[in-house]
Amino acid sequence: MDFKQNSNACWYEEVCSEYRQDCKQSCIRYGEMLYLVQSSGIPKARWYPASLDAGSDYDNFVELAKIKKDIQTQVNNGFNLYITSEGTGNGKTSWALKLLLKYFDTVWAGNGFRVRGLFIHVPTLLLQLKDFNNPISQDYKDSILNCDLIVWDEIGYSGLSNYDYTNLLMFLENRILNGKANIFTSNCNTKKKLEDVVGSKLASRVWETSKIIEFKGKDRR
Repeated sequence: MDFKQNSNACWYEEVCSEYRQDCKQSCIRYGEMLYLVQSSGIPKARWYPASLDAGSDYDNFVELAKIKKDIQTQVNNGFNLYITSEGTGNGKTSWALKLLLKYFDTVWAGNGFRVRGLFIHVPTLLLQLKDFNNPISQDYKDSILNCDLIVWDEIGYSGLSNYDYTNLLMFLENRILNGKANIFTSNCNTKKKLEDVVGSKLASRVWETSKIIEFKGKDRR
């Protein structure tokens, strides 16, 4: 199933037979889904999947739709996906979020207060790691290592210091070795371009363990 798009109400209002404007406070399904989304770090403006026109990326959209349909199995198998394009604004992050939200939809029942997935904007995370006056919590670091699925947005960040590199490599090596699923987005559309900005070791971890999907379409923003 797909979620209600561009809504300020409920993900399920179009498919729930008992939906009404005041039901969210008492709905277990809504509460569980809300916790998963809030704890993931997805920006509130992107809590609901965007509607995208496939255009020249039709075959890629079909492939991603297949992954989305079977997302729980994919995550359980520790899959890695690298969504790339040389251009910007053509749906990389939107598709990564579609997959993350669909995963939440498959695991919400009985989840409680377990963090199951994260959306991480890589440049922002690296800045936070260097902010020693306001350090990120150990709980958050543990979630990065242990949650089921992470979207690493803009993994091809070109401003890596040695400290950034060490931290990012540690997180990714731990996740890959422990079979945790990852979705990467980047404008680095070849392994060489990724190596040029993040180094050969980190690029190898990302590129060689991932299914590569490259968008060719125009800016959809």
